[in-house]
Amino acid sequence: MTTYALDYPLGRPVAPAINVRRRRALPPGATPFVQLNEQAHPDQVIAEMRGPNGVSQTRAGLAGRVVEVKTGHSVTIEGVATLIQGIVGVGGPVVGPLSFLPRGESLAVVPIPRGGIIVYPQRASLTLLQRAASGGAVGVIAGSASALELEAFTRTDLSSVFDGFTSPQGRQSLTVMLTEGFGDQTMDAAIFQLFTQRAGDVALLTGLTQPRINLRPEVLLPLPLGTAPMPTPLDNALTEGARVSVTAGPLRGARGTLVYMFAYPQISPADILTRSALIRLDDGSTKTVALSALDRLG
Repeated sequence: MTTYALDYPLGRPVAPAINVRRRRALPPGATPFVQLNEQAHPDQVIAEMRGPNGVSQTRAGLAGRVVEVKTGHSVTIEGVATLIQGIVGVGGPVVGPLSFLPRGESLAVVPIPRGGIIVYPQRASLTLLQRAASGGAVGVIAGSASALELEAFTRTDLSSVFDGFTSPQGRQSLTVMLTEGFGDQTMDAAIFQLFTQRAGDVALLTGLTQPRINLRPEVLLPLPLGTAPMPTPLDNALTEGARVSVTAGPLRGARGTLVYMFAYPQISPADILTRSALIRLDDGSTKTVALSALDRLG
């Protein structure tokens, strides 16, 4: 018996090497510095606009080939990158190096890496988001956050934003991505390790989220020019032996291995008959979990 995970467009949060094409929007009147078929590097300035408020630059964010140039509108780049998807986020595309905060220091006084994308594996507090914005960081990738605090930071109703009806009214120079969603969840250890291995590398982060059309926030970690992509789409089948994550209910955040798919619906904790599977969690225990609450990890 087979079913498919739906929370991530690719069936799981990480694609190690995938061919992507991303359009980098330019400010009105910006002058592009690249031409069609030119090779671009992640930290390369691809366009610039000079105005009364100074110079505004747009960087590539990807290593790849320029496939389209629209003067004053956009530059599109195609290349191979590691793609990591989150559950929810806010904010448009930003480019910066992956940065980490010193351990043991209070968030109220910790130095903020100006121009960086902060990787914070715990719950991102309102204090962290405010300090990151005021300190000049361009993004925060965190394990989780309080929905109320994120709404306070963006000064808007997140449900309206996620439905595509409104845009956040807060300072959008800071883009936020939550890898585990709302609440008090720690970032998956394997994903955090991947970020630490790429510390200092330039990344392209976007927090755009619209669950109805399966649009999720993402961070792209560019791979060197000439890197071969892995076959896609990745296998997202929920089958026996698959590594899975629980995305809802009292076991939310737990990870384990799917060991058995029930042939008939089982009664959930909410007394609802639903298709379910038996999961052996990483702590050795076994639990029956609804398929709708599972995502495949690998």
